[in-house]
Amino acid sequence: MDKQNNEEPDKNISTAVLDEPKQEPAPIEVVKLEEKLPEPSNAAPSNSGTKAKQTAQKPKKKRKKAPKDANAPKHPLTGYVRYMNENRESVRQKNPNLTPIEITKIMAEEWSKLPDDRKKPYLEAAEVDKERYNKEISEYKLNNEAKAKAMQQETPPAKKELSEPKIPVPPVPYVNGQTEQKVIRRGDYDIPIFTDDFLDHNKVVDSELRTLRKSNIDYEQQNSVLEKHVENMENGIQKLDGETSALDARNAVLENYGIKLRTALANAMQGLPLSGDCAGATLENIDQYLEDLHKMADSSTQGHTLNKAKDIIRKLDLQNLIL
Repeated sequence: MDKQNNEEPDKNISTAVLDEPKQEPAPIEVVKLEEKLPEPSNAAPSNSGTKAKQTAQKPKKKRKKAPKDANAPKHPLTGYVRYMNENRESVRQKNPNLTPIEITKIMAEEWSKLPDDRKKPYLEAAEVDKERYNKEISEYKLNNEAKAKAMQQETPPAKKELSEPKIPVPPVPYVNGQTEQKVIRRGDYDIPIFTDDFLDHNKVVDSELRTLRKSNIDYEQQNSVLEKHVENMENGIQKLDGETSALDARNAVLENYGIKLRTALANAMQGLPLSGDCAGATLENIDQYLEDLHKMADSSTQGHTLNKAKDIIRKLDLQNLIL
């Protein structure tokens, strides 16, 4: 009986357990949200978190600009830069709504369309400024070299290093056959990079390159036109040479004909005197003889002599003279 009583509550318990609804497991998202919750303020901070915050708050070190030498000469301004400095304010007043970059573009277009006579003052001033800069930079470098030598003399002598022999710069041949020594631009390597001066210098050099490219294109077009003109001139010269040679040959034929005609007239009329002074025609006086004969024909004097001259000329065989 006791066993039956004990088994019955066990069955009741098992049935009660089976009848109870099954509890669903807690969703994973709750756990994830709990994991994302910030740690309490009284909790000890981890080392990795503090290091990340320190690195995030640490400011970046700025690159120090190289100190400028107050005694160094100023770089020369090109003609384009001088034009921009002179006319930028007027362009900005005409176009107050434009940005500096757009104003620069407008001025670049104006400079490219500017005629040569308007560009000439700016280019001449730039050339003078360039000569001034080359002179000053050479003096500046000489002074620096003298100062460096003086400093070396004051400091104790160090170990001498073997210096490599300097290789002379070979001359650079040009297209026209002439040779010219390679020119090294001075002052370009003295500007420290990543500075405003370096950027300004790059802008100036870029503008100069654009101007040079445009000038080069213009010169190439002019050269092509001139080459065509030279070719036409050579063809014209050849044509004129051919005409001249043909005329020379024709003149030689006519001169030969004139000599034969004078000889024939002199031989035919040597026995026909026109007056007492002129016994007859010869090779020396044939021209004067024919002039006197023409005067006699105009004046209608000495008709007998004139008729004889006509008969003599009529009997001449002039066809054989042409051959």
